[in-house]
Amino acid sequence: MSIIQSAGCVPRRTAGSLLAASFLLALGAVAPPASAQYWNEVASMPGPGRHHPVNFVLGGYGYAVTGSTSTSGTSDDFYRYDPEQDSWTVLPDFPGVDRSYAYGGASDGLGYLGFGSAGSALADLWQYDPSSQQWTQLPSLPASGRQHPAFVITDDAKIFVGMGNAAGNFRDWWEYDIATQQWTRKADLPGPARHHPYYFNIGRYPYVGFGHGAGIFKDFYRFDPDSNEWTRLADFPGEGRVAGQQFSYNGKGYVLSGQGDDHDYLPTGEFWEYEPAEDTWSPLPAHPGRGRWAPGSFVIGDAVYFMAGETPAQLEHDVWKFDLGRVAAGPQPGAGAAGSLTLAPNPSPGRELRLRNVPAEPFAIELIGVDGRRICDLQASAGAIRLPERLGRGLYFVAFSSPNGDRIVRRITVL
Repeated sequence: MSIIQSAGCVPRRTAGSLLAASFLLALGAVAPPASAQYWNEVASMPGPGRHHPVNFVLGGYGYAVTGSTSTSGTSDDFYRYDPEQDSWTVLPDFPGVDRSYAYGGASDGLGYLGFGSAGSALADLWQYDPSSQQWTQLPSLPASGRQHPAFVITDDAKIFVGMGNAAGNFRDWWEYDIATQQWTRKADLPGPARHHPYYFNIGRYPYVGFGHGAGIFKDFYRFDPDSNEWTRLADFPGEGRVAGQQFSYNGKGYVLSGQGDDHDYLPTGEFWEYEPAEDTWSPLPAHPGRGRWAPGSFVIGDAVYFMAGETPAQLEHDVWKFDLGRVAAGPQPGAGAAGSLTLAPNPSPGRELRLRNVPAEPFAIELIGVDGRRICDLQASAGAIRLPERLGRGLYFVAFSSPNGDRIVRRITVL
């Protein structure tokens, strides 16, 4: 649905008339937000552009290793990023076979990398020690080699691997105990076989969903390692997606970029936050440009660094930083008035929403659809905002953005 202008909506303006599109929640005025307020470009990765870099964080440094530097090529190059200096260091090459379509992560100060393809699908697993700069090969997965699997490292030092593809797609699920170096097969994913899913951990629990098999999916699941059972969660509210990035931060999960349900680049670099307590998704500011196929990312402190991947034009090696501490999709502990901002009534049978606990600073407001795309700007007047008259029933998001880049998102239901 596209609403250009109707009651309650404010059209986007040119740079010369931004103040006309602003509004006041307190003294002052602000222009509508843009990705540039939230995403800042930092030092690019050395070497050629690539897709499928494997990323992890050790000791406050980000790492990127392997990936494809051409349409069908593989690599073994290895780099370290220093966020304090905003600089990259070239490290000795990865000693295993050159590869792409691999995945990895970190646990207890050590990095892990495995699987992927080097002409054929791989089942190996490697461990990296930054103190010695040495790689050690660990026991391989006692199952088919695969590319594009889910690769989840949980807080209790377990690696979960499953799905992916080789001659076909898989739905099996395996646990690797880092302490005992033992693989154990677990209950298969109850949904369809797939590759290139999105995944992350929240504490001890892996979350897996979306991806590509007999279609491109939007189903989503949580695995309980104690009961060895999967729980199907609410479907993703946007379109199905494949081959993006994912991570966890501060008890929530995040998915970023990729391709949509037509297996083409998403129109924007969609960014979503998952709240496990509510089983709900909320949109965050997209990275600049269209979505990317098979990019990389790592989280250092309160910032996510998003990098590389394939765009319609080329393989990229640029890096963008987003401060996760400056956004909130729901009430946050200690967030004060900003964390307790509410809209009422919700669900709403009408078109007017009253604002409660509004921060004493200027905020711009956007109405966002369930697909994460902006519908229009909104105005606040006399402690309330009015929605467009022609807005259909369903779930929407209202995003409040301040001039310094803080952002609060609230879900609303229109009856």
